[in-house]
Amino acid sequence: MLFISLALQSFAFRAYFDYRVFHAPGQGPYVEFMTSFDGTSFELAPNGAADSLYQSKVQMTLIVTQANVVKDFRKIIVDGPSVSKAEPADFFSLERFILPNGTYNLEIEIVDLNSSTQLPETLVQKIVINNSETTPFISDIEFVSAYSKTTDQNAFSKSGYDLIPYLSSYFPSDVKNIIFYSEVYNTNLYPGQDEAFILVTTVVDKFLKEVPDSKRIKRLTGKDAISNLMIVDISNLPTGDYKLRLEAFDRSNTSICIEEREFSRNLIQIVPIDQQTVSAETVRLSFASFYTNRDSLAMILQSHLPIAKSQERNTIDNVVPTADLETLQSFFYSFWYRRDQQSPEAAWKKYEQQVKDVQDYFGTRIKKGWQTDRGRVYLQYGPPNTRVMRPNDPDYWPFEIWHYYETNDGLHDRRFLFVNTTLGQDYELLHSDVPAEPKNNDWPNLVNSRSMNTPSDVNRSSNAQSRDPQSGDELQELWYTPH
Repeated sequence: MLFISLALQSFAFRAYFDYRVFHAPGQGPYVEFMTSFDGTSFELAPNGAADSLYQSKVQMTLIVTQANVVKDFRKIIVDGPSVSKAEPADFFSLERFILPNGTYNLEIEIVDLNSSTQLPETLVQKIVINNSETTPFISDIEFVSAYSKTTDQNAFSKSGYDLIPYLSSYFPSDVKNIIFYSEVYNTNLYPGQDEAFILVTTVVDKFLKEVPDSKRIKRLTGKDAISNLMIVDISNLPTGDYKLRLEAFDRSNTSICIEEREFSRNLIQIVPIDQQTVSAETVRLSFASFYTNRDSLAMILQSHLPIAKSQERNTIDNVVPTADLETLQSFFYSFWYRRDQQSPEAAWKKYEQQVKDVQDYFGTRIKKGWQTDRGRVYLQYGPPNTRVMRPNDPDYWPFEIWHYYETNDGLHDRRFLFVNTTLGQDYELLHSDVPAEPKNNDWPNLVNSRSMNTPSDVNRSSNAQSRDPQSGDELQELWYTPH
């Protein structure tokens, strides 16, 4: 099964799209198409009621095709909640399509019906369905932002609950739990009707190592379909890239089926400054004592942001601007001692040279090299193994594709796409396949479109790329096979 998360964005509105594949015993596969509309980006109009409130109104068209033949079609009107004009709210749509196994294209068109100037926004997404009729399997994993027991059946009702989708795989610090929904199918075939088995939920890191205390076990019995709504505590899960793994085992501990979904976590833990510093005597005898100008050292510490951990970034952003010289020296020494206890000064000198390099490579009149997207990526992940540069191609905005065989933090075969829509010196990061980095599923069209304004007008919260390495398009060829 394939997880795709997309975003549509023009200059006026934003909408985020995701789909999940499930199975209805006796009927076959069905797909849930979920859309979240950013209420702040749609026009509001009076709702016509006596309460003098306002509503957004969106027309959404969904067309499913296979080999250029329309298999299903739906045009719906989605009304936002009634709100005051000063307090717009997000709203959702969920549509279910019953589709046999196969490969399809879904075309989505969104129109803001309250706007007389906004043009329709359209994208086409490939969908693959491959559910088994004869062996156990687990549905796609659906992240949930909120749930409640169903009282009145509605579009969001499933298995006795109303499930409001969470259309992202990014979990910031203020999110303490992952709520997710899945279904297990065909365990009546194996291990057998009413036969015991277990469903194990774990979180694994990017090296596929199980996160301590993340394992949850459910004891179940074989049925044609079993719903599974669970909550996983991530309140202390460190910043990083992970997978949520569901795996079923029979009585002999043999794996029956498995399903995974990637997610990213950003946990900012505020650590008191005295826990990030060392004794005055240690600092006095170290390289940090050579830096005696408070303002200069504060600027140097700002350049550490590309490689700083979350608690260090918090200190640099919130403590460094007003801290005294001794505190800055202590933090400076501690920063590099944590990275190289044998030779913290050598580690700093190596990074200092890299900061100078990115200044030479990427610095502009208004940004230091480390402040640019290319500079930040260079410092955080290291120099790329290949760098495709197209500054003057008439068919595209100036762009660069960076490819890493392995990044500084152990990720393999990763890419970054930078675009320059101002035709100045700076390139902004538009898309990457590194989980924690910005993603935009429409990147081939955006780089190819001279009508695009700036990457800041392009959604940077989508979560997966649309893979089509056989497209024949030069840009996609360069992305998938950089040289």
